[in-house]
Amino acid sequence: MSNPLSRRTLFAGGASIGAAGLLGTGVLSAPAHASPAARAALLADTTPHVVFTTSFENSDPEWLNGFTSYDRAVHREGGQSLRYTRPDDSTYVFAAKRIPRAADDYVPVTVSAWVKTEGLKNGGASIAMEWYAEDGCYLGGGYTGATTSADWVELTCGPQTAPAGAAYMKAIFYLQRQTTGSAWIDDMVVTRHEPKLLRATLAAPAYRGLLIPGEHREIDLRLGLHPPTGAKASHYKVNVELTDADGRTVHSRSCSGASRLTYTRPVATLPHGTYELRVSATDPDGRTVEDTTIALRKLRDTEVPSTYFDALGRTRHNGELFFPLGAYNGPTTSKNLEDLEYASFNTVLSYHVPTAPILDETHRRGMKTLFTHRNADASEVLTYKSHPSLLGWYINDETPPDTEGPVVRPRYASVVDNDFDHPAYSVDYRVWPGDLTQEVTDAFGTDNYPIKGQPTDGPGHVYTSTAAAVAERPNGAVWTVIQLHNLGNYRHFGVRAPNLAEVRGMSWQAVVAGAYGLVYYSRFDMERDAAGESYQTLLDRAKAVVSQISTLSPVILSAGRAESVKSAHSDSLRWTTRSHEGRDYLFVVNLSREPRTLSFTAPRHDRADVLFEGRALVKKGGHFRDRLEGLGVGLYQLSQG
Repeated sequence: MSNPLSRRTLFAGGASIGAAGLLGTGVLSAPAHASPAARAALLADTTPHVVFTTSFENSDPEWLNGFTSYDRAVHREGGQSLRYTRPDDSTYVFAAKRIPRAADDYVPVTVSAWVKTEGLKNGGASIAMEWYAEDGCYLGGGYTGATTSADWVELTCGPQTAPAGAAYMKAIFYLQRQTTGSAWIDDMVVTRHEPKLLRATLAAPAYRGLLIPGEHREIDLRLGLHPPTGAKASHYKVNVELTDADGRTVHSRSCSGASRLTYTRPVATLPHGTYELRVSATDPDGRTVEDTTIALRKLRDTEVPSTYFDALGRTRHNGELFFPLGAYNGPTTSKNLEDLEYASFNTVLSYHVPTAPILDETHRRGMKTLFTHRNADASEVLTYKSHPSLLGWYINDETPPDTEGPVVRPRYASVVDNDFDHPAYSVDYRVWPGDLTQEVTDAFGTDNYPIKGQPTDGPGHVYTSTAAAVAERPNGAVWTVIQLHNLGNYRHFGVRAPNLAEVRGMSWQAVVAGAYGLVYYSRFDMERDAAGESYQTLLDRAKAVVSQISTLSPVILSAGRAESVKSAHSDSLRWTTRSHEGRDYLFVVNLSREPRTLSFTAPRHDRADVLFEGRALVKKGGHFRDRLEGLGVGLYQLSQG
């Protein structure tokens, strides 16, 4: 490009900062010498800190839920404990308390408590911790094994790391699902540990560190320091060194530490080949406290993978943009493929190894396969990587990299090392930190299933969890999992499958939040709905939603945004815009179950066609207005006259 400075660099403060290549929210140059006070703060006590403890003596009402009570007859220390008694298995309720000072970004937390039981059947008693966004959306949690001991035993959960953006944490005491009997808890301690100091996430190139022709003009590395208690980020230096395949330094910069930093470097003049980004944090004495290395490779035109994620996290398959609309399936049959094609799905995620004839038929129908691969043995990868129906590898189903790194890293490596042309996809109900995510997968999706058919449902949570995943991996591929099934199929106390408005709302929430792929769970659950809804009814419901998204997928995948189109602020409305083939679009979702009035401006347009509804809005007083029902979706194509 003609100007070596990125738009990001220019907006951050001009050429002098941009020339340094390292941008931060704080001071941009480290002091020559750390003061004695700064040195003392840096070396302050870094042992774990107790942020909450209770022996349940104060009869805190927050722990009470209809199944719990304070018991003076049974206790470990002090004068009472908390008792949980469940007489039958028809309920599943946690006893929980919000814990202060335990929800800071990326800070590990441990919960420990003493538990004993009596007369338990069909399971045990356990403790847990969970983090939530401001709207109550679950973002992550840590869980421990259960006990059935009649004597006091100590259970410890964690350490688990608080996900970014969490508003609060809950400490939890519960009986496992379907467990009956009684259990007591006493002497709980919640401990905050010191976080990992240095985090480094590639925003460009976000896909496997591959600098792909036509996609990337610069390296964009997002950095952050999370110092121990008593220290400040500015007490450290952050050093970034770009080296070539021979270990020679191509570029380097150092900067005073800050909670957020960005390192950018143009790549136009870099020769093709492999590189490393070496990132370190050093203390005032120049000692390296933490470091990490990220591999990069600048590709030639002839080296571009057949399937990859571009600079925006969109899927490019055989040179074309592709929006995956997938469905989980069991052992796939021809009839399954027929049904999925009928419902406008273009991708099949099979939990079983498909037969060669099924893979061939998938390809003949113009559909793609996400192949389940959950081991470190590359034999399946080598056997099937050349099949034309293959879109990618499904390598992780709810195994987090922070606690299960030795399991998930070799699995990802078996794909990366043996199949250059197809990405790996992972799913979890927790939102993973971006730097860990990039080490274990290429695409990531949250599977937040909020619909039980009960008043406590959080139907807007798909937006929240998707947005959190997108924020963790800037420009990375996010394929959100959308609930089609009745949670009652799994005895999760669901009373029905999501209705049409809920399926449509959740799907478009994910799109508006930044997902460039959707995978629905599941086709086989629609065949065995616990509430007795017919398979055809549920399949038609999916088709009604998926077919509309399929029709609009070229628009969704457009890189253009209609910058002049603005929606008025609302507590429940979320929106995004697109420009595609000379037309502007506005997509809006209502996260509330209550109707909301939408007002938006579009200076260049005086008409807004409401897609799939056969009606249009006319501008009045400079504004367009519409009414969105609870969980409603507004899809508008803007035009003149």
